[in-house]
Amino acid sequence: MKEQKEWDKTIEEINKDKEKIRAFIDLDVNGEAKGGIFIDSNLKDKIEQIEASGEDRVVGVVYDGTYNLEIITQPIGEAPKFKIKGKKK
Repeated sequence: MKEQKEWDKTIEEINKDKEKIRAFIDLDVNGEAKGGIFIDSNLKDKIEQIEASGEDRVVGVVYDGTYNLEIITQPIGEAPKFKIKGKKK
């Protein structure tokens, strides 16, 4: 049986594998959006390489319309998770 490549898997299959998904979303977008377009890239390897030391965690990716992606990192343990504040009464 041929091994299924990671990029051939659906989100449901990945979730069944209990892999943690980190999604990087454009926060300025409005309305509905959909996924399902996959590209072959070495981004996974680069993220693993950056995080291998245990010092930094990848927290963002910046796409500026070029072929270069900027990786945003944060030292591990430096800051708490985002807190969303409600309206003051």
